[in-house]
Amino acid sequence: MHTPPLVSIVLPVHNDEAWIANALESCLRQSNGRFEVICVDDASTDGTNEVIRGFQAKDERIRLIRLEQNGSAFQGRRAGIMAAKGEYVLFVDGDDELAPDAVAKSYAKARATDADLVGFGVEVTNPDGQTVRGYQKRLAPIHRSLSGEDVFSGLFPVGTAAQGQLWRYLFRTSLLREVHEMLPADLVLPRVNDLPIIFLAAARARKYVSIPDRLYRYFFRRGDSGHAVADVAQFAYYMGAIDAAECIRPALESLTLSRKDPTELIRSYESARLSMIANVIGYLHKNLSSDLHGACLDLLHTRVPQPDVVLAAVTHCPEVLPVLATSGRRIEAGERPVRSVLLTTKTLTTGGVSGVLLSQAHFLLEAGYKVTIVAHRKDSSPDGVPEGAKFIEMKGKGLPARVQEWADICRDEEIDVIIDQQILYSRQWPAYALMARALGVPTIGWIHTFGLRPIYDQNDLSTFLTDHLGALATTVTLSPLDVAYWKLRGIEHTVFLPNPPSPLLIESAAMEVSKEAPAGRIELVWWGRLDERMKKPVELLFAAQELRRLSVDFQLTVIGPGWQDYTVGDLAAEVEKRGLAEHVKVVGPRRGEELIRSIDAAHLFVTTSIIEGYQLTLAEAQVRGLPVVMYELPWLVPVQDNKGIVAVRQGDAVGLAREIAAFAEDSERYLSYSRASVKAAERMTSYDMSSLYQQLLQGALPAEFSPEPTLDDARQILDWAVFYAETGFADSAAKPRRTAQARKVSLARRVARRSIRTFPALEPVLRRVQRVHKAL
Repeated sequence: MHTPPLVSIVLPVHNDEAWIANALESCLRQSNGRFEVICVDDASTDGTNEVIRGFQAKDERIRLIRLEQNGSAFQGRRAGIMAAKGEYVLFVDGDDELAPDAVAKSYAKARATDADLVGFGVEVTNPDGQTVRGYQKRLAPIHRSLSGEDVFSGLFPVGTAAQGQLWRYLFRTSLLREVHEMLPADLVLPRVNDLPIIFLAAARARKYVSIPDRLYRYFFRRGDSGHAVADVAQFAYYMGAIDAAECIRPALESLTLSRKDPTELIRSYESARLSMIANVIGYLHKNLSSDLHGACLDLLHTRVPQPDVVLAAVTHCPEVLPVLATSGRRIEAGERPVRSVLLTTKTLTTGGVSGVLLSQAHFLLEAGYKVTIVAHRKDSSPDGVPEGAKFIEMKGKGLPARVQEWADICRDEEIDVIIDQQILYSRQWPAYALMARALGVPTIGWIHTFGLRPIYDQNDLSTFLTDHLGALATTVTLSPLDVAYWKLRGIEHTVFLPNPPSPLLIESAAMEVSKEAPAGRIELVWWGRLDERMKKPVELLFAAQELRRLSVDFQLTVIGPGWQDYTVGDLAAEVEKRGLAEHVKVVGPRRGEELIRSIDAAHLFVTTSIIEGYQLTLAEAQVRGLPVVMYELPWLVPVQDNKGIVAVRQGDAVGLAREIAAFAEDSERYLSYSRASVKAAERMTSYDMSSLYQQLLQGALPAEFSPEPTLDDARQILDWAVFYAETGFADSAAKPRRTAQARKVSLARRVARRSIRTFPALEPVLRRVQRVHKAL
């Protein structure tokens, strides 16, 4: 070679006989001929050497270095870098190729900009010769130019998968030699051996530029790339990717000393490290048989702390969370002494779930536990937090940051057990439960509705829950039939507990109650949110029409806030339309003493729910002496053995009306049911909730709270599953399709509704929006 090379092409090989000729030919076809090709044979045992020597005999630009012992491609590249004569270095693997103008274009860009690093695009081809466009796009350069510390932050942004792939860059040779001096000379990396080099090169580089041209040809699934993992031994081999991150740590310490603020450097390193862990656990989901998951996780946990495994999955491959939930070691309730309890939900509001949580906090404090309440979102109303409990509102942005914040809360507050109320209302709860489990803290999850609710809603929540409930120590439901359902779904650690009594129930239970039978007009009351899908308030109007047809003198008061597409005004308008204004009053929400006065003014509580989990309103009505007429919900604990309730089949509004008429006509019957209601309410307030929660936390609930499924349970579940599937489908089919314009108007309507709570003068605007919406 008469002139020194401008670029050294380093080509590490090991048993690449099948492809090395193509790789070398692609190098020799370069349009700029001022290059050298340094082939470093990493102790091949096939004919790779002979192929190289054949090319070497024809072209003096090809050099061959032989390593006596296999040291991985890391050592092969190192030897090539140390022997390079060119100012810049390109890399090519033995099973890939360079584009004809790779040297010319990358070198010209480097010289024109005095760059330490030049990035370029990659052509990715699968075994069938088809372009893998998604991967090709991910490998394309993002930044045109970066300088100073921005080089590193631009190439290794926090929270994204770390990209190694040395063959995507042209490097200044001196930069690569500096990097290798920062790493052990005898380092062997069988997996992801390029990450330490590009990571440290990006940290030391002062100038990066890129060109969009695809100068490298990567052949997917040649060599070791992209292959399945069939057993634990192969998984152990792929775990070597973690070493690629760990070996950087000592060099990182010296780099931090050279920076005024090394925070971003450290964060990027931790992000890259998590990315490598995610690279490994991704094989659990993609390739490995499920019967190997447990053994592979156990092996991984010998190398990586469990919290890091969870955080890696949350950040980079959430699809692996079900594997972690079902295959990781389950923590039994009661494994550790419990002194500190964390209660959590999405936000604290005046709603039912928050009411349950706050009642639990009261009983746990009463039992002597330290209580911390955590809201995952802002805009909570912490006024109801009992004295002695600590309230925390999480601040992190993005799930990975919030899961890390969750871990910090568990450590800082020395949490022993978690009770999570949000598992029906968020699909992020498994990440928090798995992180807690990784810290040795069990999570107890609360399901606040009947198990068949997702079938009625026609969504995949049943499958989602079944896939992830293994992350919990215990799943708490609200009825024995729910226990049967979840056990039949494979969730063995399932129990049921009654909801704690509401303040209204507690205060009323101490009173002497004596109702008088209706004389003349019978007063009816319904209360709840105006949720037509779940609580069916319009069914009340069908019953009212039948009562009027039967010439019953009645007054029905409907209490509750609007819900989604149904406002108080909507229902009131429907009452007017049906000519029922004389008999039905829609009064909106009432609370506290105002609600109690409305209950006490009534003779009967009527409920039209199609599905409920516990329905505290039943006990709240009965404790004030009201008999109940309702649609059948036989699994409800408050309904069972309750002689103060009359139930008719679902959707039978005529049946409801006739039962109401029977009470209006029979004073003795009314008084008998009223007394039975009071007794039933006494039973619902007789639970020692503090004791039950202690037993739950200690894993010592009596067997009666976790019954085994029976054939009759299975029959009931099947019958109700068919009912909800058919009803849910019918409801969806009957709902008219709205135009895009109507959907926009509906959104405007909801925004206006929220606005008039603060600015009542906006109410006329809402009314106009409603008229437009109806016209559409």
